[in-house]
Amino acid sequence: MRRKRRFLLALKQTYGLQNWKAALNGFTIQFEDRNRAVNLNPVDTKQRTPPHEQQDYVPKRQTIHSLWKPMVTHKKHRPRLPIFSTGGKVVFIISLFVLISVLLGGMIFSYGNIFDGVRSYVRGEGLWAKAQKDAVLYLSSYSYNHSETDYNAYQEALKVISGDKTARLALLESPPNYEQARKGFLQGQNHPDDIDSMIGFFLTFQRISYMRDAIVIWQSADQTIDELKQVSEQIRIEINASNPKSEKLIELRERLQHINDELHQLENRFSLTLGEGARWVKQTTWRVTVLALVIFIGIGLWVSRQIIKGITKAEQQLIISESRFRRLKESNTIGIISWRIDGLIEEANDLFLIMTGYDRSDISTGVINWRDITPTEFQHRDQQAVNELLTQGRCEPFEKALIHKQGHWVPIYIGAAMLGGNQEQGIAYVMDLSERKKAEQQLKLAATVFAGSSDGILVTDPSTRIVSVNQALCAMTGYDESELVGQPTSILQSGYTSDEEYNRMWESLNTSGQWQGDIIDRMKNGALIPMRASINQVKNADNQLTHYVAILSDITERKAEEEHLRHVAHHDPLTGLANRVLFNDRLEQSIKVAARNHTKFALLFLDLDKFKPVNDLFGHKIGDKLLQKVADRLTRSVREADTVTRLGGDEFVILLGNVTDQEMVEKLLNQIIDAIGNTYHIDDYDIEIGVSAGISIYPNHGTDAKTLLHQADIAMYETKASKRDHAL
Repeated sequence: MRRKRRFLLALKQTYGLQNWKAALNGFTIQFEDRNRAVNLNPVDTKQRTPPHEQQDYVPKRQTIHSLWKPMVTHKKHRPRLPIFSTGGKVVFIISLFVLISVLLGGMIFSYGNIFDGVRSYVRGEGLWAKAQKDAVLYLSSYSYNHSETDYNAYQEALKVISGDKTARLALLESPPNYEQARKGFLQGQNHPDDIDSMIGFFLTFQRISYMRDAIVIWQSADQTIDELKQVSEQIRIEINASNPKSEKLIELRERLQHINDELHQLENRFSLTLGEGARWVKQTTWRVTVLALVIFIGIGLWVSRQIIKGITKAEQQLIISESRFRRLKESNTIGIISWRIDGLIEEANDLFLIMTGYDRSDISTGVINWRDITPTEFQHRDQQAVNELLTQGRCEPFEKALIHKQGHWVPIYIGAAMLGGNQEQGIAYVMDLSERKKAEQQLKLAATVFAGSSDGILVTDPSTRIVSVNQALCAMTGYDESELVGQPTSILQSGYTSDEEYNRMWESLNTSGQWQGDIIDRMKNGALIPMRASINQVKNADNQLTHYVAILSDITERKAEEEHLRHVAHHDPLTGLANRVLFNDRLEQSIKVAARNHTKFALLFLDLDKFKPVNDLFGHKIGDKLLQKVADRLTRSVREADTVTRLGGDEFVILLGNVTDQEMVEKLLNQIIDAIGNTYHIDDYDIEIGVSAGISIYPNHGTDAKTLLHQADIAMYETKASKRDHAL
């Protein structure tokens, strides 16, 4: 206690304060060095005692009482929570938020089931539509080729449609027949895990207008399906007749097409109605969720606010009473010590003790001596400071180091003053420079990395003028440092990076402060160089932009490897033609373009004739060379914008874009057939082969990739069959 009083007395004498109330209400410590001033304000200046109100060491009793006198205010009555202990309040808050979390979790689980039901019905509608299209397709094919396989496939497709009907009728029963509904949905090829969601969604929302309309549309399709069945029976009767009538079959095919159109319209209406219902469900659940979330959060925040206000009010008086007596000594801004000329440290705040690794027991036993914990290298500078203190009463702040209790050095910045009229005691203010020294070391390390990095590094000012580059960047671009510094970064631009990419780059830099991406720059000799760029903003302590730092890596080899892998992934390794992956992509793109522009395109499905005997007679090596020559002739027979694809073996497909009519396609096909039919000269062998081809035109023969390819395939096999018949 005696040391503490002396410590506080030293502060009073050092600052010349007239009373302790001023010291405890607020104080300012200021001293300047070469680069900065330290201003320590432990207590808000609003709490300081004005100079004209400062009193003696012991304030009047009336003043002390006024500090603690409760304030009486007139407030409106507000709802309050029951009084709990602090622990009880915390438990109450946690319980409330656990309850809210459980309720929200239950709502989320319910919404998940609803949306799972919507998803399941959307998938089921797709299965139904596919089955309907398959049924019409196979029945139509059966009417042409009289194949029992097609008729059996037609009946299998009808089973899917019948299964969905069975499930719907079972759910409309009172009470619903769940077992029959499950069997029906399974027959409709729905996933077993989706069936419970579909049943629940149907029973929950069947009275909602959207679901009710969808069910009506669904039911209306039953009559059309029944008509489809009647047509199929008539087709089968006509085909099995001893003298089939082609006119009758043509009439039945027209009815079949009419039924298909009706079903297509019903599918569109069903999808539209189901989509509107799904949007309604989404909007309704979202509104309910938002409303519940607002209510729960509002209740939680209100309750928490009331409890926190109670806790804060209960502890506020303790905080105020303790903070005034501890702010000075326990400042986390600067270390403060009371010292003697012989080196003894009589008192120190916690920050100084943390700085040096000692504790208060070391102070009470006199273990800490500032002369003993000063390295030999700084003792001469300490003596200079002591001489200044003895002659001037204070010394200029300077840098030195103290020895930590664990033995390592702690760099510090220290300033000291003698107590007035005392040549033995003084007070000192100590700042830890460890972070600053570490920053200086990191700066040196950064400079070393900058110079030695194998990646190019470029630094610009906020206007993107180059202020610094490293040698790696100079080696990449061929420029000298003097040629780049002061120039805008556009000196490296090649013009191959689009304005959209640059706009995205600046948008990312302005929002997140960083950007990464691939760019193409131009070297001094005009050559292009692809680079991977990583750009970051640099800001000062006031959050103002000062620089941009770009790290650039040469990715020429990586780009070449990526291009090679991309070509391998999309082209046939033997012929170099597009493979199935690239063909499917271009076919989908052609469908979109043709649908948007109302244009046509054609598919030519080609299968080589007499190719197998070539392999058998001359070997696979000759066969591979023959395929390569065929690919070359096909490529030279079509336009550059057309796509020639090898599907595998001796099958090829040609995608002809922007055709006008079938006559144009057939003319081009005849040219291709003539080109392929010419003699091939391979390794002293003269080889002749033929080709069978089929045509499908968008949208005449289909509007989707699968149908178009299937129609072309069918046409090709019909051509091949007619050749065999003609040969016989």
